[in-house]
Amino acid sequence: MQNIDRTAAEPYYLQLARIIEEQIKTGEYRVGDRVPGETELCRSFDLARSTVRETLRALEQQRLIRIVPRRGAFVSDPAENQWKLQVTQGFLETGAHSPDNAIETSVLRGGFETLPDFAADALRLPKGENGFVIERIRHIDGKAAMHSTNYLPAEVGASLMGKPVMEGTASLNRTLASAGFSIYAARREVAAVGAPADTAKLLGLAKGAPVLFVQSTSRSEAGRVFDFYQSFVRSDVVTISVDAEAPADVVQNPGASE
Repeated sequence: MQNIDRTAAEPYYLQLARIIEEQIKTGEYRVGDRVPGETELCRSFDLARSTVRETLRALEQQRLIRIVPRRGAFVSDPAENQWKLQVTQGFLETGAHSPDNAIETSVLRGGFETLPDFAADALRLPKGENGFVIERIRHIDGKAAMHSTNYLPAEVGASLMGKPVMEGTASLNRTLASAGFSIYAARREVAAVGAPADTAKLLGLAKGAPVLFVQSTSRSEAGRVFDFYQSFVRSDVVTISVDAEAPADVVQNPGASE
């Protein structure tokens, strides 16, 4: 069994996530299998429960596992062509496409610039503040799927400079997490809109063609908003899904609301 390297700079939760990811990829855990729970992982790797929880959250963000309340964590089916909005994950982490599909990301622009007022407001920064902007277009099997623009505080964006994400070859969320900016909570809104002219051109659509508009703010455990993005999504290429389940008190007391 692989062990945690206590001398490495990589956070323990990411090391454990890589170990479990490798176990899934090698078939030690197959689709539908239950992976070890928090208590077992804490004992096996001598880690704090909070670290193990962060590991499971990271694996869920990558769509490698799904967490079922009161039952545990199970290996996900990677073939689902969905981007689940209610979890703290981005497009690349979710397995939003079948592993047989090819996904390509092109960075249209990235760097420091004055934030537009709506982005400064979302990030809780003064109007006119300098920040970091990264605009990207994603393709699946050569078909344009999503046009996204992320806005970040300048010091957060600085952590992206020189990293593979700026070449379109790495996940923004994972890059931010490795720099210490992990998503603890996110608010995402989705609406059907007509594609603006520049977006329509990038997505290969007519101006005003219907697309899904996704807007998100990501917060740290301390409550700081460190990422705000807007995405235009072709729903004929990517399916956006939202899961729903009854609150625990309703499950335990099904007649309580009658």
